[in-house]
Amino acid sequence: MDYNELKIRLLSLFEASSELDSQRVRNLLSGMKIELSDKAVEMALLRYFRQGLLSRTRRSGRFQYGLTEKGVARRIWLSKAK
Repeated sequence: MDYNELKIRLLSLFEASSELDSQRVRNLLSGMKIELSDKAVEMALLRYFRQGLLSRTRRSGRFQYGLTEKGVARRIWLSKAK
């Protein structure tokens, strides 16, 4: 997988107002034929949260991630740069 390919695919899973947990993200990536471990998905989500691309809230003992404005801008920029 290329350097930004996972970032592009992961950010593309999020709608502007929806939130997803790590298990749902992993399931959606599996549907795209991208097989990653739970830990790999969690680390990617944490990395993108720290970069300010995703927001994070804890609900029912699980983190829920949502796309930030910076994440939307990065997704658009990456899709044009590809």
